[in-house]
Amino acid sequence: MAVQNDTQWISFAIFAVVMLGISLAFAVPTGVSASKRGMNALGWGALAFFTWLMGLLLFLLCKNPVIDDVVCVKCGNRIPKNHVYCPFCGYKE
Repeated sequence: MAVQNDTQWISFAIFAVVMLGISLAFAVPTGVSASKRGMNALGWGALAFFTWLMGLLLFLLCKNPVIDDVVCVKCGNRIPKNHVYCPFCGYKE
């Protein structure tokens, strides 16, 4: 009887690790992509973690374009990459 309980426990542990891995495989890329697009990375990652493909598909339907800005070294505001001067503080890159 003890051997059967041990194998059941091991089977359950393997199942749990595989399910966690699948959840993370959906959540991490979704969260990273959301962060690059200025969206709520934690929220989208959590949605994808719990709903898997449904959350990923919803994110793909609702995603914003990638933010291609730089941060001004003087004032810290985000400015478009092609600007020579910061429109907020006038600093020249």
